[in-house]
Amino acid sequence: MKVKITITTSSLGDTIGAVAQVDKYQKLTNNEVGFYINNSYVCLFKDSYPNIKFNPINFEYENQKLINFYFDDLGMEYEEINTKIDNHIGARPIKQKYITISTHSTHQGRYWNNDNGWNDLIRYLKSKYDVSTVCIDRDYLFGIKSCMNLIPKKAIDRSGLNLKECVNYINHAEFHVGTSNGLSWLAHGINKHVLLISNVTKPWCEFTTNITRIYDDSICNGCLNEERFDATNWLWCPRQKNFECTKKISFESFKSKIDDCVINL
Repeated sequence: MKVKITITTSSLGDTIGAVAQVDKYQKLTNNEVGFYINNSYVCLFKDSYPNIKFNPINFEYENQKLINFYFDDLGMEYEEINTKIDNHIGARPIKQKYITISTHSTHQGRYWNNDNGWNDLIRYLKSKYDVSTVCIDRDYLFGIKSCMNLIPKKAIDRSGLNLKECVNYINHAEFHVGTSNGLSWLAHGINKHVLLISNVTKPWCEFTTNITRIYDDSICNGCLNEERFDATNWLWCPRQKNFECTKKISFESFKSKIDDCVINL
């Protein structure tokens, strides 16, 4: 049977999570699968998943499925599977040792909203370990007019890279630090250790392997998994606590975990 599967979100993270589930579905059913995703993401998967047709033209399907997130609506019991990312490794882009970071996300609650957090982290890595920090966010500036977010001023700015270039930068990095966003999923997909700063999601919400998770359940947490999300409201904070979930997470509170990441390289 020829089955058309369409993911209804253009989110990079959701798409990365979905590919491994669609691969599992194809292998369980032996159906011929056309999987429709954001076209700019196809370069990440087409070689690793030759059994899936990505965005085929004139695909005459007999059945179709819409998936909203990365495992629902395929009729399978969920299991965590790491998506494989195509190998786009080129020359080392920066001579010195560095980490990559991704700071932007799809709404303000997913940001690390501690004013000094990123720059404290960057200063510490450079002063103690001589490790630089490279920001690979798509955008230098992101948000809404009343609430714009800049990348950290002390990071090396590589915003605006294409996805293949991001893969190369991550591959040569010591590890990746990010929020709950697509580039953190990308780093995980290429087997780079990820230090993930997120209190707006529960620890089970993202991947759970090869990760150092920064999470504090003594403060407000987990609303994205417990409340109905309003995607039209950039400043969505359903418990009206002004993003305390990450504002109250300081760099000092998890500095020892950064040390562990460096020591275990």
